[in-house]
Amino acid sequence: MARIIVQTGQEWVSMDSINKSSLLKILVIFVLLLVGTNLATYLFFADQDDALAEEDDPRVIRFDPDADRVEAEDGTEMFWEALDAITSHYFYPVDKQELVEGAVRGMIEILDDPQLRFYDPDELEEFKMDTRGVYGGIGVRIIEAESEIVVFETFSGSPAERNGLAPGDRILEADGNELTGEGIDFAAEVMRGPSDTSVDIKVLRPGAEEPIEMTIIREEIQVSTVSGEMLEDNLGYIEISGFDSNTAGEFTEIFESMEKEGLSRGLILDLRNNSGGLVDQAVKIAEQIVPEGEIVRLVGQDDEIKTVYQSSAEKRPYPIVALINEESASSTELLAGALQDRDAALLVGQTTYGKASVQQLEHLPGDNAIMLTVANYFTPSGRNIDKYGIDPDYEVEMPEIIRYYHYFHPSLLEQGDYGSDVEMLQEMLEILDYEIDVTGYFDEDTSRALSRFQVDAGLESSGKFDDVTWVELREALDVASREQDKQLEKALEILDQAELWENIGGND
Repeated sequence: MARIIVQTGQEWVSMDSINKSSLLKILVIFVLLLVGTNLATYLFFADQDDALAEEDDPRVIRFDPDADRVEAEDGTEMFWEALDAITSHYFYPVDKQELVEGAVRGMIEILDDPQLRFYDPDELEEFKMDTRGVYGGIGVRIIEAESEIVVFETFSGSPAERNGLAPGDRILEADGNELTGEGIDFAAEVMRGPSDTSVDIKVLRPGAEEPIEMTIIREEIQVSTVSGEMLEDNLGYIEISGFDSNTAGEFTEIFESMEKEGLSRGLILDLRNNSGGLVDQAVKIAEQIVPEGEIVRLVGQDDEIKTVYQSSAEKRPYPIVALINEESASSTELLAGALQDRDAALLVGQTTYGKASVQQLEHLPGDNAIMLTVANYFTPSGRNIDKYGIDPDYEVEMPEIIRYYHYFHPSLLEQGDYGSDVEMLQEMLEILDYEIDVTGYFDEDTSRALSRFQVDAGLESSGKFDDVTWVELREALDVASREQDKQLEKALEILDQAELWENIGGND
């Protein structure tokens, strides 16, 4: 019921002009009038609709009973009444759709689950593009460094590579849009587009004073998540960087090709830094290398078993080692857990991230969607590794700088600077065998060590860190990371220890 505010008048009377008898009569008459008017008012309005009384008083907020709303359930009335109140009476203009979207985002936020999120139509299309692994663009991966858009890598055979874009290039503009300070999502959106359309970009090369302009014709870009090579002595190496809709197909093609070439000494499966992706793709790969039996089970609310995935594969006639680390997560852990529990492989590296929840996309009106956690997965032995991760059979640490040097890209560092960027630079030089104390302060010793690196790389010896130095430093670390990969070294070592494989399911 709405509350009606009634305002009454008052008349002030001088007490000196009224005697006690008259005063008593007046009071009696006043009380009778008050009771009578209240009774009449009650009888008149008793059978009237509440909305009618509310319409008579403009100071009372009235809710429209015909407002567009769903049937309110217990606990939701507050939401609908707040929405009606804001859209009907808030002084400033509002967009009802934005209010509803904000409410949905708020519901997701209050659940405190980092895997949940709301997708508006643009975000949903971006998500679908990522999981498809195919998009229209120029074939470049970018990062944001100090508000500038920097080329991180170009895809092999892509329009970007053919036009000479290279790591370290700073993309200043795309189709007349300034990119600096606009964020990486905006830059990606501007540079993507349908195949056979063009994009004009302005690029500043490392060491150059003036930018150059180029026009690149977009193509359909398929992002590869699987790479592999046959090493010496019939040893296979396959790296999986993510699980999109093409991953299992890529893996199958490389894996079958290796087996035809005589894969026999063993297979190294590199799952490091793989944050996961589509569950079905991890399952399809497991179906090829996990011996016959259970791969994983998905468990929903109230411990209800939703799905059990099974493999029917024969055990492989050679040993398998999987490399894992702290960045191995989600679907990657599903695959690693199946390999470990089913004695199909030994795991080398460090404990995985610990995300064993499964998300499902739920579509909403208006081309919106929400990503919901719908289940946890359990490994074949019944382990729920969510928030715990999977421990390797052989723990081998790697220097953090080897894992993260790709993401290091400050614009300029010189003597007198200090902080985490300087500390990372010093650690890189140390990994490359330049004597230096890691202090986080850019002193003369740091400048001298950097100068020695620049001379060795064929650069001008400035003792300052700039874009040109970054390109050469990253290439040197690419080589060092392979040469100093102690986890890979351990995998190669244990592959040759026949006694370790006597009871492993992947060994005849």
